[in-house]
Amino acid sequence: MEGKKVLVIGGGGRCHAIVDALSRSPQVSKIFCAPGNAGIGQVATNVPIKDTDVASLKEFALKEGIDLTVVGPEASLARGIVDEFRACGLRIFGHTLSATRIESSKEFAKELMFKYGIPTAEYKSFTSYDEALEYVKSRPFPSVLKYDGLAAGKGVVIAQNLEEADLALKMMLLEGEFGEGKVVVEDFLTGPEFSFMCFVDGENVYPMPLSQDHKRAFDGDEGPNTGGMGAYTGLPFVSEADWNYAYNEIMVRTARAMAHEGCPLSGVLYGGLMKTPDGVKVIEFNARFGDPETEVVLPLLESDAYDVFEAVAESRAPMPLRWSNRVTMGVVLASKGYPGKYEKGAVIEGIDSLDAKVFHMGTAIKDGKTVTAGGRVMMVVCDGRTIAAAADRVYSQVDKVRCDNLFFRHDIAHWALENGGGRIIDGKLISERVKTSVKARVEVIEKRFGRKPCLTVIIVGTNPASQVYVRNKVKTAAYVGMESHLVELPESVSEEELLRTIDTLNRDSSVDGILVQLPLPKHIDESKVIFAIDKSKDVDGFHILNVGSLWVGAECIKPCTPKGIIELIKSTGVDIQGKHAVVVGRSNIVGKPVAKLLLDENATVTIAHSRTPDLGKITREADILVVAVGKEGVVTGDMVKAGAVVIDVGMNRNAEGKLVGDVDFQSAAMKASWITPVPGGVGPMTIAMLMENTLECYLRKMEH
Repeated sequence: MEGKKVLVIGGGGRCHAIVDALSRSPQVSKIFCAPGNAGIGQVATNVPIKDTDVASLKEFALKEGIDLTVVGPEASLARGIVDEFRACGLRIFGHTLSATRIESSKEFAKELMFKYGIPTAEYKSFTSYDEALEYVKSRPFPSVLKYDGLAAGKGVVIAQNLEEADLALKMMLLEGEFGEGKVVVEDFLTGPEFSFMCFVDGENVYPMPLSQDHKRAFDGDEGPNTGGMGAYTGLPFVSEADWNYAYNEIMVRTARAMAHEGCPLSGVLYGGLMKTPDGVKVIEFNARFGDPETEVVLPLLESDAYDVFEAVAESRAPMPLRWSNRVTMGVVLASKGYPGKYEKGAVIEGIDSLDAKVFHMGTAIKDGKTVTAGGRVMMVVCDGRTIAAAADRVYSQVDKVRCDNLFFRHDIAHWALENGGGRIIDGKLISERVKTSVKARVEVIEKRFGRKPCLTVIIVGTNPASQVYVRNKVKTAAYVGMESHLVELPESVSEEELLRTIDTLNRDSSVDGILVQLPLPKHIDESKVIFAIDKSKDVDGFHILNVGSLWVGAECIKPCTPKGIIELIKSTGVDIQGKHAVVVGRSNIVGKPVAKLLLDENATVTIAHSRTPDLGKITREADILVVAVGKEGVVTGDMVKAGAVVIDVGMNRNAEGKLVGDVDFQSAAMKASWITPVPGGVGPMTIAMLMENTLECYLRKMEH
């Protein structure tokens, strides 16, 4: 069966991202892009037709037998390309001319919002310069002045004072900067902005991942406004309640309002939203994919892009959409001088070496080399499990691009990273450091005392998980240079026989550490077994005398997992002293001892558990949050304080059989400054601490 032919209208980074998404569809055999760019030309056929030349584009689509056209820029929509294409039977993704008014006319959009109760700022519209100026004088500053029409992202001025407002009004209403003048004057709203893009077919609304772009040219959100210097997904400041409100009360309500007005949407509805002190409100609507937001959102689409675009174009549900649970970050490289005057033609090197998606915005090919050909030149995009991970990846790739005439912002997603962002605490890496240290110490002390430390592990029965844990412990002991013995007993072994085995090992002077792998068969009393181990050889730190010594501050063997948790927290560089630590879980193995170790580090500690009312209220107060309850997803992102260190001790199997923790990693990572993954967080540290405990038991014996 012959594949589908697709025509993408446009030529910037947004269209490159659309082309990239379509190129992943097994249904698509040929992609054309008009006019395209140098990067798009590597995966599609560029067609030298302007995106506003509707007649020529229609002629091309008919001649080539295009199965689907996808419109990128607003200028094409405002020329009525969708109406023209549909009139001659061509399938096209995008809004009609009447529906595009939600972007092309600020006045129309405001009237719609006020009519249907969609939250937005107070406003008035003016064609008279004098009347507009008088109204501005009557309202508090800053004042938001919007040209009522398309202005390529430059028709909005936030006037800080009357002088700035006067200049903007003259430009918009008297000087004809953008054409026939009409201005919408809005009250200024405060709060973080974010972008909510949705596929819409009539009244049906299908959300995409939220994103946030960075309009200012320079670090620290300084400098003039631009078309966008970067963007990311995964927003820590948007709660689940915020999302639900934005989706239901803004995006869905707007789609239904447009349908009721007789101009239903059939493409992308872009909500430029703000989380104000009074709730989420609309700054503006756009009738197409955002730029640079599209470049970080569409790479997350796991559904077939052709199916999605075609379904929306035909007003049939494309659901359910599948999106990756990873996050993305993109950094724009711009010509020096942008958004003012800039030079073109600078050679760009290193693009082919990047391990990232590169979306071309303003490039050209000259003498076989890629050169700059616009203000915004390209956008480098990487993904990661967390914002921090994505940031680390993308900036490592941006540094590989070589061009003397480019600049970029170094702080994309700075707010998220300062207030969360989820830098991963790599338990595997930190445990390797611990094991390397133990190995080096073992080499020295063997020479000093004439023998290696010795660990003996007892396992009862054939529990598969226990066997894996035991093998890892024996393997690690060998790695660090210790002697290890494995005592394997049958499931049917009596309690008395097990206790005799422990007694023998207690009296064996060559054995420094004893560990009985838990759980034990039901006919054996675990407490009796643990207390039978010699306190000085109790490498797990479970013996009642070690537990008691821990709580009174006497010399003891500290339990492995809590000890490892403290090391993980310290690895972040966060000073535990003075912090409010919340431990969720009160087990004798993790919850209680880690609380004591945190107290020893001068933290203020709260212990919560399954019967704690309003658990979220407690966890949201935590600077350091340790969760050890053995229940999947008991702590979610909205229960985490922005910037908290999150330690997830849980190890559970989800419905798909994957290992997950007690913390919903994806949502919590958006809020946490540091977070442990599952697996690969606490688990590796437990075995590393076991080796360290065995060494300590050996040294106490040999040095006394």
